[in-house]
Amino acid sequence: MKRILYTLLLTLFLLMPAMTVTAEDVTLTLDEEKLRELIKEVIRENPELLYETINAYVVELRQKKQNQDLESSLKGPRAEDEIRSHNPVKGPLKEEDAVITIVEYTDFECPYCVRASLTMEELLKKYPENIRLVFKNKPLEMHENAMPAAKAALAAGNQGKFWEYHDRLFAASPKLGQDQLVEIAKDLKLDMERFNRDLISEEIEAQVALDIADAEALGFKGTPSFLINGVKTSGARPLAYFSEIVDRLLAEAEEKSTE
Repeated sequence: MKRILYTLLLTLFLLMPAMTVTAEDVTLTLDEEKLRELIKEVIRENPELLYETINAYVVELRQKKQNQDLESSLKGPRAEDEIRSHNPVKGPLKEEDAVITIVEYTDFECPYCVRASLTMEELLKKYPENIRLVFKNKPLEMHENAMPAAKAALAAGNQGKFWEYHDRLFAASPKLGQDQLVEIAKDLKLDMERFNRDLISEEIEAQVALDIADAEALGFKGTPSFLINGVKTSGARPLAYFSEIVDRLLAEAEEKSTE
């Protein structure tokens, strides 16, 4: 009730200047002026109320936008994506062993991808038997170290250390120069001769190019972007957002299985 009152007072205050006063409104105008002064006094004595009101409004708008995005994603057309042998996987390795497959397109130098990576870990822990996470690279041109980092992660993957290297890259991001790439490889005790050879190989360059082409075919422009059982969504969303999508898709799968 307190917040509603504060919001109402602030709204009235903001709308007052747009009101037109005529001769017939003299008595009403006086009351409005008194109310205006009252609101000014309340704000002067309690400036935190202005912040709380505006912040609550912004949070409400964000939540509304997030709900709209979620419904739009779930109701939109489902897309298909090819999962290739070079794409690292967490969770059940076979598609038939997981109800939900999440394809994550990411950039190791992107701060939003760092947050999204942590959210994906939480999601896997929440649904350990149901989710298969597939990784794809989408290094953005604006990030000069994103492409070398993408290749380095795949080179580490050739020695069975993709996810360990992946985690170390995000922990170091955005400081991902050549020195960091080599240091991480050494810390993980990789065969450095093989690592350096794979790092500049045409094979790994082609693998990254395929991932980028897949992202473009899906219409993904930025990172992070996700394809969840064909449902497209983007951005470093909170765990609750992804959980809602997973729950809805699990229910959808359950319904189909009983038909």
